Amino acid sequence: MKTKLFFVPALIAALFLTSLCTLFGCSESNNDDIDNSVPAVSEEVEEDETNKVQNESETEVQEPTAEDGIIEEPVVLFRNPLTGLACDENLVNKRPVAMMINNIKQAIPQLGISNADIMYECIVEGGITRLMCVFSDYENLPVVGSVRSSRDYYIDIAQSHDAIYAHCGGSEDAYSTIAERNIDNIDGVRGSYAAASAYWKDQDRVRNMGYEHASMTNGEKLSLAIANLNYRTAITENFSHPLKFSEEYVPFDGAVAESVIISYSGKYSRSFFEFDKDAGVYKKGQYGAAHTDANTNEVLTFDNLIILGVTYKDTGDSYHHLVMDFTGEGKGYYVCKGALKDIIWKKPDRQSAYSLYEADGTTPLILNPGKSYIGLANGLGQVTFGPLEESTIE
Repeated sequence: MKTKLFFVPALIAALFLTSLCTLFGCSESNNDDIDNSVPAVSEEVEEDETNKVQNESETEVQEPTAEDGIIEEPVVLFRNPLTGLACDENLVNKRPVAMMINNIKQAIPQLGISNADIMYECIVEGGITRLMCVFSDYENLPVVGSVRSSRDYYIDIAQSHDAIYAHCGGSEDAYSTIAERNIDNIDGVRGSYAAASAYWKDQDRVRNMGYEHASMTNGEKLSLAIANLNYRTAITENFSHPLKFSEEYVPFDGAVAESVIISYSGKYSRSFFEFDKDAGVYKKGQYGAAHTDANTNEVLTFDNLIILGVTYKDTGDSYHHLVMDFTGEGKGYYVCKGALKDIIWKKPDRQSAYSLYEADGTTPLILNPGKSYIGLANGLGQVTFGPLEESTIE
């Protein structure tokens, strides 16, 4: 609150002198003898507001400012377990949705994927990749898609987050895994009416991209499907999330990684990242261009890059479906703010959540807060990194 001081004695003095002049007939000739620092009544009337403003500015008590160094940051009461960032209370113990997203060139750009807290990328048959986006605030999602079919190793990753699994179709291995593990899933192909109602076909995409690349959904439809399917919406009690976060950014020493390239399948299928020093984030590219979200037309950005070395093998079926070995222990990289360090991942079995450690294999890896991209490459030999010589992502 501002405190105002009014100088009453000065005003009384001014009135007294004016009265003397009136009584004793002060003339212009002896005005020099009067203390002109005290204004006449007529002048005071004209300058009254000016004096008030001046007096107030001289005597008001200023509110603390950031420059004073005494402004305290607001206390963060709740943090999103998927990002470590401040969030509403309802997201803390809420099950996320893990959604399969088409990533074949014919089906890009995708919509709504920039809303993901975590984006996974794995190889599927044909040397292409498929994304799995994990959303905590799924009720408020805009249009998202195109939604694609499941592969059974993505189910393992979804279980690492205790997530409700959203997909449209799947391999026979995936359907067997879903049934055996009783996975809460929203299937747009073989699912019940309640599940299938979560999706629709974008007719423009049907005409220009193909029927299988046109399945879309949004937050309203997902929420309705989850309610109608009576799925649990709270995280399992005492569930241990695979990603651990510091409350604030913690720098670390590591190799220079302003440019990162993951070659999933030769030159055709690879993701590349460029560190934006001004924004402090990594911009993602693929197919030789920036990877964008069609809802916003903006480039995808991530605070953290996590690259895990795993093993893929051809099942030998007619579709050349793959299996991914992501159990036991393996090596990886953690990339943040232009630096990279070695890490270790551990996953006791397919249904258990994975965990991340420092290079010693015993110290838990603590990530900096923010959104994460997690790529599961066919060995770390497929990853290159170094300084950014010339930016190619606008």
